[in-house]
Amino acid sequence: MSQDKLDARTLYAQSSDIRARTYLEYRRDMKKKAIAELEVREWIENKLREIYPGKTVKVEKAGGDKYIWFLRRGGITREPDFVAEIDGERMYIEFQYAEKEDLKFYDFKVSKVVFKKEGKVEPIPGKLFFYLHKPLRSYAFLEPGWIMREGELGRVEAWRTEAFRVPKDKFEKELKPDPTLDELCQIIDAKIFLLNFQHKLLNIFKDRLSDLLQKVVDEEKIVKIIPKDMESFLGFVSY
Repeated sequence: MSQDKLDARTLYAQSSDIRARTYLEYRRDMKKKAIAELEVREWIENKLREIYPGKTVKVEKAGGDKYIWFLRRGGITREPDFVAEIDGERMYIEFQYAEKEDLKFYDFKVSKVVFKKEGKVEPIPGKLFFYLHKPLRSYAFLEPGWIMREGELGRVEAWRTEAFRVPKDKFEKELKPDPTLDELCQIIDAKIFLLNFQHKLLNIFKDRLSDLLQKVVDEEKIVKIIPKDMESFLGFVSY
């Protein structure tokens, strides 16, 4: 296999983000995030128009999966999820959302909040975090400086790295309820329901393949499996 076919972000994600999940589960979670991003873009644009009345506002998808969202391979990059133009001035927007109410901390990856300049750690300028709290039907726009001040550096085992962890009481004070979020969240949930249904079928085929391979092994038959690319190989070994 030639080196140029290797995707560093996929390999990094395989070794860090997803050890507790199979490859198919990880791809499903990436698609869930893409669904939410697809549905929330217009809502963010309309909300920014309310915040900046009289100004021209446009919000576009950004990052490596700008054009083909559902082929996103995951991993960690410094690219924002959206780019907003407000009267010609650019603002970069990171998008995160919560699906549970009982969170003790709200976590933000360090590399997306701060950068080092002349040996000092500073919040990234020109960036906002848009946080959607689905169960509470609330939202917040947060500046990296606020996250840096209110968050506590701590390790997040799911990410296998340190993050700024904002305590529940501080974070939820910043949330603003909005009745229009109800319809938005229902659409996101409906599409994720369909996605989960599709992945149940994939799991059925995966289990059937596993049974067939086990029979081949038990009968000591010789089988050669030659993946066409690294993605196929990683998808197979995760079984």
